[in-house]
Amino acid sequence: MRGRRSHVLLLAVLLLSLSASVLAVEVKEIRVEGHGHGIADRESVLAFTSTREGDEFSRSAIGRDVRSLQKSGRFSSVRVTVDTVTGGVQVTFIVESKPRIRRLEISGATEIGNKKVRELLELGVGDPVDDTTLAVRSQKVKDHYRKEYYPYTKMSWTLEPAAEPGMVNLKVNVVEGKRSSVKKIRFVGNKHVSKRVLKKAMKQRQTNWLSWITGAGTYSPGDLEADIETLRRIFMDKGFLDAKVNEPQLTTTRRGNIRITMPVEEGRVYKIGQVRISGVTMFPQDDVYAAVRIKPGDVASLADIEQSGQNVRDFYGSRGHIRTVVDQNVDTDPVKGTADIRYNLTEGGLAYIRNIRIRGNSQTKDKVIRRELAVYPGEIFNEVKVRTSERRLRNLGYFSYVNSIPESTSVPNQYDLVFEVEEQRTGQFMVGAGFSSVENLIGFVELSQGNFDITDWPRFSGGGQKMKVRAQFGTQSSSYELSFVEPWFLNRRLSLGFDLYQRDSRFLSDDYDQKNLGASVSLGKPVGPHDRAVLTYGLEQIDVYNVADSASDQIKEEEGNRTKSYMTLEVIHDTRDSVFIATRGNRSSVSATVAGGPLGAETDLYNLQARTSQFFPLWFDHVFNVRGWASVVEEYGSSDRVPIFDRLFLGGPRNVRGFKFRDVGPKDEDGEPIGGKSAAYMTAEYTIPVAEKVRLAGFYDAGLVDADAYTLDFKDLNTSVGFGVRFDFPGFPIQLDYAWPLEADPYNDKPSGRFSFWLGYVY
Repeated sequence: MRGRRSHVLLLAVLLLSLSASVLAVEVKEIRVEGHGHGIADRESVLAFTSTREGDEFSRSAIGRDVRSLQKSGRFSSVRVTVDTVTGGVQVTFIVESKPRIRRLEISGATEIGNKKVRELLELGVGDPVDDTTLAVRSQKVKDHYRKEYYPYTKMSWTLEPAAEPGMVNLKVNVVEGKRSSVKKIRFVGNKHVSKRVLKKAMKQRQTNWLSWITGAGTYSPGDLEADIETLRRIFMDKGFLDAKVNEPQLTTTRRGNIRITMPVEEGRVYKIGQVRISGVTMFPQDDVYAAVRIKPGDVASLADIEQSGQNVRDFYGSRGHIRTVVDQNVDTDPVKGTADIRYNLTEGGLAYIRNIRIRGNSQTKDKVIRRELAVYPGEIFNEVKVRTSERRLRNLGYFSYVNSIPESTSVPNQYDLVFEVEEQRTGQFMVGAGFSSVENLIGFVELSQGNFDITDWPRFSGGGQKMKVRAQFGTQSSSYELSFVEPWFLNRRLSLGFDLYQRDSRFLSDDYDQKNLGASVSLGKPVGPHDRAVLTYGLEQIDVYNVADSASDQIKEEEGNRTKSYMTLEVIHDTRDSVFIATRGNRSSVSATVAGGPLGAETDLYNLQARTSQFFPLWFDHVFNVRGWASVVEEYGSSDRVPIFDRLFLGGPRNVRGFKFRDVGPKDEDGEPIGGKSAAYMTAEYTIPVAEKVRLAGFYDAGLVDADAYTLDFKDLNTSVGFGVRFDFPGFPIQLDYAWPLEADPYNDKPSGRFSFWLGYVY
């Protein structure tokens, strides 16, 4: 049996060998066919295949060749056909070669940058490319955007054949979409500082009901990273010197928005222990200690500690020792809760200013800059005065950057003081339209230059003068104005101003219209750090026209032209922190005007006026403002009355807001306002910032107008209460208010609530 089995096995092997020899096929010819934009030559294909002419045909070898061609990254698609020919087979590789990039353009990536998109795509000139490659590579770009919280980013591209064979121009367009919004910011671990204070300090905001206007709440990784140190500093300024603000924790909602959690470790509050100063040799020790404001037992506020160090530097710097170095060392004792402060001084030698140089002012004249400086060549180098000079230059509004540098000279104790400035745009052209509850629909065109030079043809810039041309027109008014101010007349701190204007007002009354054509010249001079006196002479022609036939005799006798020649002296006191949107300080003024008499013309009267506005900063940037105004006007000489255009009126969006414009005070028998000779009003207003450039306001107004001079009967007081919104758009501030009258004078039936709309700032 065993012998028979061995014979059968041998017979099977012989049959298989015979079968294999019969089925063996030779590869007679290899061809390459190319499709698409790319070039597919025979050599580039055979470089990635192992099958050769004359080889025994093997389907497994062909399979390996196809996979090798696909992995090469040079071909979009690969196919193989096998055809029988005399003596064997013909193998044809049908490939679609990827074209190569001749030019690559990327657009639309404004947030992460087109360069970054190119890096993420890992493509450059000469690289093979096709739609499949771009689809895969674009996913990496989208993933990067998602990490930056852009969940809606889209990409598209076009492959355009270039002039050279096998080359294409690739254009990639990125549509970044809207960044995710921060829906909620919460704090964990803050026990002694409220979340409201912390949120207010952050650059990263959460969304609110005005985000569709302001953009508040858009996620910004850079802002959030900076907020970590800002928040930590808040705690340290309150004495929590060991405070930590850990890495923010971000969670994403189903809609792709973000919730941020800020983990806080407050630590304990420290008190000041010992305060020491070392290294004092040039001045009495007690004089230097007097500059330090912190005392043992005070809360160890880092801001106060640093400010005391700055005070010591200023003590030396104001005396010319500009190279004085003050290093502060804070040694905390967590057990006792005390912080010992040591200021280590390295005193600098006495320094003098040799020359003052200005750099970076291509338009602004040197003299415009130098006249604002509080230091001069040859003086002791007073660092406090140098900083004052920097502040004055910034306040000019001509420069986006101001910095001072002391440069060493060949003389050891003498320095050249260099002021580096970077100029910014000071001219402005504005075109706008709006609606006022007084003047209805209005439009305006304004051209202004804050750094004007009337002698510099044709640029007209760089001289420090101010020029404005404005035209305003509307359904109820039109006005044209030209104003010019030279702030340093005769090279002295004396301002010279000119104004030319024409105003046609058709909103003052239903019974008449009024046109004013005039000019004025003014001289202003500082009389203290916060005070200024201004003397103005003006000449004006006033025309009361279009008087209605049904008007009262009191109004009809005002019809016609009248000339007014007047002189006004005004003293202004201003300590506000901002000219437009103040949060603290006071602005008050008193003025006296005399018209006619020795000044000529047809109007003899005098006017006395006082105005004040006080701003009180409260918690969370809330501001409380109290303002008041009082005025009296009376005729004298040959005049038998005060003309209607010089009488006093109240009511409307600028004073007592619960009443119509000019509706507070005396009226004629037809109920038309005719004004009075004495008037006063007071406003208390509370504003709350709710978003960038947006504030809410609540207010109380009170005012009255009397027909006689120097007489005010407070039984005739008019009062109103209301709320409003302030949109602090630069160059176009909007005030919206709604007010309800509470009390009304005998001239008024108590009206209902009123809406008012005003363009501009009120102070």
